[in-house]
Amino acid sequence: MKKVIRLLFLFSSIFLWIFLLSLVRFFLMFFPAKRALLASYLVHLLNRILSYVLGIRVRVFGQKGFLKKRGIFFVSNHLSYLDGIAISRLSPLLFIGGLDLKRWPLFGVLVWLGETIFVNRINPSNIHNELKRMIFLLRKKINILLFPEGTSTDGSKILSFKTPFFEAPLRAGCKIVPLVIRYTRINSQPLNEFNRDLVYWYGEMRFMPHLLSLLGLRSIEIEIQVGNPFEVVASSVNLSSQRKELSRKCRGAINNQLESYT
Repeated sequence: MKKVIRLLFLFSSIFLWIFLLSLVRFFLMFFPAKRALLASYLVHLLNRILSYVLGIRVRVFGQKGFLKKRGIFFVSNHLSYLDGIAISRLSPLLFIGGLDLKRWPLFGVLVWLGETIFVNRINPSNIHNELKRMIFLLRKKINILLFPEGTSTDGSKILSFKTPFFEAPLRAGCKIVPLVIRYTRINSQPLNEFNRDLVYWYGEMRFMPHLLSLLGLRSIEIEIQVGNPFEVVASSVNLSSQRKELSRKCRGAINNQLESYT
């Protein structure tokens, strides 16, 4: 019964937010920066509600103050679709996501209206326009979240980072803040190799069966470590090597933090 109530509340909230975000998109269609900023705050509020519905508790460590700042380019490891909920509940931001998200029933509409920056990871021919939008938003002091591995994993290792999108903070001249997310307890039991797939979502896992199983959980405890920022200076010189170096530093910071837990 609890699972049914949660499911109804979840979908009711999503339908309501689709309506609210549709109004924002309509009335601010000619004001992209204001539209994106308001959408980020609405999605932030929605994810606070969803965290409550799903029993998600988040503890934050490290440089917490950056979660209250604007115009930050956050990068994080990626384990589940819950990562976005947990991080967005802490700070209003826009997501960078694959085009496949658009095709998800209902959720695709929500993330589109939530001003997600869609990228084509298979055919990067449109990357110039995607970067242009990111730079515009960062300069308008709107936070952006990137999962640079490009996909969620089982947490056994950090995949290579996709470097092209690190060009956006370089050209915008904003701070890059690494985040480390880890799931610590499920139903008050420590996370282990036997229960982790109740919250991790990766590989060929199907979304709806996983979500329905997730709705039966009592609680999910998450820790997020906010790392030290990487300062960048707006530049157009040798961007390729600069973004690769930034990517390497961010990956190193995230990997070192994860290794400190073992």
